[in-house]
Amino acid sequence: MRPANFRKDILSHVGRLSQIGGISPFVHAEGKAKGTSTLRVRTARGLEFWVVPDKGMDIYEASFRGRSLCWHSPTGMVHPAFYSNRGLEWLKGFTGGLLTTCGLSTAGAPSRDQGEDLGLHGSISNTPAESVSWSENWDHDDCHFRISGSMRESSVHGPNLVLHRIITSSLNATSFILHDVVENQGVRTAPLMVLYHFNFGFPLLTSRSKVYAPSARITPIDDFSRASVDQWDLFDTPTLGLGEKVYFHDMDSSDSGKVTVVLVSDHEDPAFGISMVYDSSTLPMFNQWKMTAANHFVLGLEPANCNTQGRERERQQGTLQSLEPGERKEFKVEIRVLEDETSVKEAIRSAAVRA
Repeated sequence: MRPANFRKDILSHVGRLSQIGGISPFVHAEGKAKGTSTLRVRTARGLEFWVVPDKGMDIYEASFRGRSLCWHSPTGMVHPAFYSNRGLEWLKGFTGGLLTTCGLSTAGAPSRDQGEDLGLHGSISNTPAESVSWSENWDHDDCHFRISGSMRESSVHGPNLVLHRIITSSLNATSFILHDVVENQGVRTAPLMVLYHFNFGFPLLTSRSKVYAPSARITPIDDFSRASVDQWDLFDTPTLGLGEKVYFHDMDSSDSGKVTVVLVSDHEDPAFGISMVYDSSTLPMFNQWKMTAANHFVLGLEPANCNTQGRERERQQGTLQSLEPGERKEFKVEIRVLEDETSVKEAIRSAAVRA
């Protein structure tokens, strides 16, 4: 709980806000990450996350009081100059991290749609941002952090989509809010596929973790996933060579249209976890990527307006969304660290899990 006169008390103890939190820019110095600009955000409550303007303003590192919340892939940070849109080559620059955004005109598996060859998950996560800005502003008794920027996916005779992203948090927060607006600035109707690939890992994710979600129906992507669909919410120790499991969830939402999904680090001692809240009216689909292999021990929780089977399949199913010229769509996701048993139990209740 924030003490009375939080601002006065904090500023009387430090010489500069950066001593306990704030936004700090830096640039990676070597290897394939060299030259990648990054914004480090720290709160006084112990939450830290890195926003990467050169990589679609996605979020790489995220931790709470020194404990990582996310999974880092074997590639590490990779500058977007190494990006390739052919087939599965997107994976060579898939850093993992807390958030990798997939889209905008395609997401999911490679496909060939209306004569166009489309690679895995689209290009937006490897698109450098423009008009990037950040601020730290005191308002009453808290200091509010704001980062913004825009990414454009465009080509001659192709789509002209712009993603405007704002990420907000505060000095006293254990959470952040991602607010996206996608606008069609072209003259043609454009496909719109948006998938938020959140990647949670050790030590948040353990063999004793459990997911709580208001799933009305769960559809496995293949027979391998179907064989253990009854354990979609549970985990095991890392196993060498184990394949991925993918589940598509139909979620029940609250009266406000909000969906809450909770990951608890240890369901036998539910004192640490994370919650995700999103609006199902704009993100009607939810994909779960469950990988418990050695070296790839990760849980992907992915609110989206599509599934992960590619644009061709979306069009065939009649579920492919689009934007008309001048049209905009808005998306919001909140991520919150649950730091004690009380906050974990409150979040689970908010998830409105079916009996």
